[in-house]
Amino acid sequence: MNGRSPLARPSWLLRALRTPRRPQSLTVLLLLAACAGLLLWFAKHMGNYGENLALNLGTDIVGVVITVFVIGPLISRAQEGRVREHTRLDYEWFSAQVYGSTSNVKVLDTFSNLFGPQYSERLFRGIRSATAHGARVQILLLDPDSLAVILRGRELGEQSADIRRDILRNLRTLSHFARRLDDTSRQFLEVRLCSTSPGVTLYRWDERSLVSFLTVGRLSGEGVQLEVAVRSPLGAFVEQRFDELWQQSKPMERFTHLPVTLVDATDGRREFTCRFVHVDDGLYIAGHDVVSYMARHRLDQLSAYSEALNVQGAHELIVVDDESELHELLRQTFAEKYDASATAFVELRPAVLVTE
Repeated sequence: MNGRSPLARPSWLLRALRTPRRPQSLTVLLLLAACAGLLLWFAKHMGNYGENLALNLGTDIVGVVITVFVIGPLISRAQEGRVREHTRLDYEWFSAQVYGSTSNVKVLDTFSNLFGPQYSERLFRGIRSATAHGARVQILLLDPDSLAVILRGRELGEQSADIRRDILRNLRTLSHFARRLDDTSRQFLEVRLCSTSPGVTLYRWDERSLVSFLTVGRLSGEGVQLEVAVRSPLGAFVEQRFDELWQQSKPMERFTHLPVTLVDATDGRREFTCRFVHVDDGLYIAGHDVVSYMARHRLDQLSAYSEALNVQGAHELIVVDDESELHELLRQTFAEKYDASATAFVELRPAVLVTE
């Protein structure tokens, strides 16, 4: 059912009229309006012109009212249950739908070629347009460090490291795009990471969605996509799955940057925001500013704290030897994650695990 009361319909109509139209539609509208004005001008000399004009306009208005409030809702209800099949995920076509969105845009996938170099710029133009009209854009990808990445890699017959690199490329692209947005648009864009395999993919624009399933041996975008209404049974099921994963996910910023507070037992505290990597269950932060701060203080007087750490409480700071094998491994892992280089790494180790 539509769920709109008679009193709510005028406001719905106003929102529909405010919805941005494509330039082609506006051109056709202007041409039709010009033709109508020209015909009315030619007919102005006919007898009883005013009465005939009023009669025709009145009947046309009645027809518009019936079409908008009776026939339109009936067609919309019939279309909600219709499923249209696409042989594959057409990223350019989806980006075009995003461009005209005014309420919601959602993407749920392991990773997506949508954020690759071939399609990302067109998508980002669409996102700018959508956020300018107040649309909320939510992007949910798989956490590169989660066990679900290993599972998906096995399903595709690829190394999990390949899947991880694809996700990292997506995240770097999205992070770079988010920094280019103005403050107003940025508040409507959210990118989060989930650690559980979604089982389905979702590409939504306003009240329509493309839905597919994560299959074995093939990327989801290469398979059949089902275009459904958000309020259809299948659309509602996938929306519920998206919302569940969204609630359990973490912001992209928590994967790329770690807030750390260094506390000196005798000389106050200082806040840092650090890039970091995990290697063999160890957590390592990078940054010359951190190392420089540590060099000016006694290590036995320093402790690190962060609410984002799995283990709460004080952490010891241990500088990694820059000639060790661990250091080289950290450099490689850091370059893969950030596509950048780092030369100084500091391990944050829970104090309870530190031994003499």
